[in-house]
Amino acid sequence: MIKIDISGMADGEYEFDISTPIGKIECVFDEFFGNVGVKVRVIRLGTRYNLKTHAEAIARLECDRSLRIYEEKIATDFELSYRADTKLYLESGSHGENDKEIIIREDFKYIDISQEVMEHLALQLPMKRLAPEFRDKDIEEIFPEIRIAGNNDGAEPIDDRWSKLKDLKFN
Repeated sequence: MIKIDISGMADGEYEFDISTPIGKIECVFDEFFGNVGVKVRVIRLGTRYNLKTHAEAIARLECDRSLRIYEEKIATDFELSYRADTKLYLESGSHGENDKEIIIREDFKYIDISQEVMEHLALQLPMKRLAPEFRDKDIEEIFPEIRIAGNNDGAEPIDDRWSKLKDLKFN
């Protein structure tokens, strides 16, 4: 768990630097391994806690082109807003009228940001997963046999039914 100790915290600004193994966090994302590093700046003002957070983790990903496994550092910056109000917490649960702030009880001794950290890191996982050595190359450079198979040097006659498709222009 990634916990921020707020017991006895007076109004002001506080900084935390936390490193937690992935195994100690309920993580449904299999890509992450090792430790999660989190730097948090907490600004407390009355019953509000504003967290400015930077999180980093290492992800093990599979390249879409080569199917090789590679590792990449994933980092994200985000902000969270908490409000300590026991009555509102009991009435509405963990979210108030707007979803911009998370409601916690006034007697909480810590804020657990594990879920939020893992969700924000997961949002930074690349959709197109390319190993670093393949990022600046065309597919024909990586797999020259595709270029050879695509070039028809008269070895096989082209079926006339498909010849008009060659004239199609894609914008």
